[in-house]
Amino acid sequence: MSGRDIIWDQNYRHNLELRKGIESIYTSYKGDVNDVDWKEFEIYLHRVWFANGIHHHYSMDKMKPGFDEDYFKRLMAQTNVTIAEDVWMVMFNDQDAKKVDKAKGKDIVLASAVNFYGPDVTEEEARAYYKSINVDPNEPIEVGLNSQLVKENGKLVEKAYKSGGLYGPAMDQMVYWLQKAQGVAETVEQAKAIGLLIEYYETGDLHKWDEYAIVWSKSTDGAVDWITGFVEVYNDPIAYKGSYETIVQIKDFDMSRKMEVLSSNAQWFEDNSPLMDEHKKEKVTGVSYKTVNVAGEAGDASPATPIGVNLPNNVWIREVHGSKSVSLGNIIEAYGSSGSSGRLEEFAFDDEEIALEKEYGALADKLHTALHEVVGHASGQINEGVATPKETLKSYKSTIEEGRADLFGLYYLMDPKLEELGLVKDWKKTGTAAYDGYIRNGLISQLVRLELGQDVEEDHMRNRQWVSAWFMKEDRKIMLLKK
Repeated sequence: MSGRDIIWDQNYRHNLELRKGIESIYTSYKGDVNDVDWKEFEIYLHRVWFANGIHHHYSMDKMKPGFDEDYFKRLMAQTNVTIAEDVWMVMFNDQDAKKVDKAKGKDIVLASAVNFYGPDVTEEEARAYYKSINVDPNEPIEVGLNSQLVKENGKLVEKAYKSGGLYGPAMDQMVYWLQKAQGVAETVEQAKAIGLLIEYYETGDLHKWDEYAIVWSKSTDGAVDWITGFVEVYNDPIAYKGSYETIVQIKDFDMSRKMEVLSSNAQWFEDNSPLMDEHKKEKVTGVSYKTVNVAGEAGDASPATPIGVNLPNNVWIREVHGSKSVSLGNIIEAYGSSGSSGRLEEFAFDDEEIALEKEYGALADKLHTALHEVVGHASGQINEGVATPKETLKSYKSTIEEGRADLFGLYYLMDPKLEELGLVKDWKKTGTAAYDGYIRNGLISQLVRLELGQDVEEDHMRNRQWVSAWFMKEDRKIMLLKK
């Protein structure tokens, strides 16, 4: 929680001032709490809290209040709250309309409201800056991961999140708690990993981040584990900057034992994948998988949480040292239990699809998450001499990587090998339920997160829409050929 303000600031440069202002209004207001406009104010505040800012966490659009400017001015006057006019007006005008804007034909850095780059830094300048940094071609660091790139006196300057640097006091507080954690670490490897993480937070040195990631990925014993740092780059339109997040998790020993068969058979999945041979790993190294229950989350992981994680993200570390995959078991269970069966009955094709979902859907979802992380993200290799995906695929990198991992999981969900490994009782019915559920979610169900008319922007949602829409398009061709 010490780093909570970091993600708010990363998401948008005015988020913190707006949050503090509207929270002060909320706690100081003495007026009619049954007033329609006040109810709309409460809704807006709750949405801002949930999104860690004024932009929606899925659609990326700026969330418009259900009250007008005059009402907000009256609230500020009644509660003696002062917010700079150019800041609070952003709530109502069209400035900084999208948190991340990857629309074709735009300068996607200038068009995106995220605060990883100064408001006058262009996409061309940012890409050129990071391309100019010399890195070890065999062990490249993730340049730009833990910093903000701004202009000072017309020159690009990188400001790292570290002790004595950007958000120095927050980083110091995080170090303080990590030192406490190091003293009660369960294993020597855990203590070593935490020590390296402390050094990284103190120095901002990305080589130290790689050292930490290597030790952390091999630290697989113990009941408690964690994910923390400037990790995922989904919120950066050009995929350099990591959003701050923390997840503290407790191992589900029973489920982890059941699913361990996936990581122990990682080489089989790699060898039998539909990849071209030159893209397959000859030797799959250090792939671990476990199911965990989340004890706490912060930053970009909260309140909108992932259901599975595969780290480290640095490609060379994954290839040489391996990776760690986790499924967040209690999150997946909560997600599956949310809502009623009405949506299923509304959008399923027939009674058979409904019955399959009710009997096999929960297991199919868990397996797809596991296969997505272990077989998907952890598989394959880049050809020698080919640049990293963020350099070659650019703004499409994250969407395509998530789609690749999903497709790997879907490929194996309809494979008798899962039944042979004891993971399912009926591979065909489980696979069918998984396919039905994926298409239903990709084309329809996930859209409840968006308002009518909004584009699908978030990378995971985009990949599900892309895969599902492609299938529907190809399926129509197949049906026409059959006719």
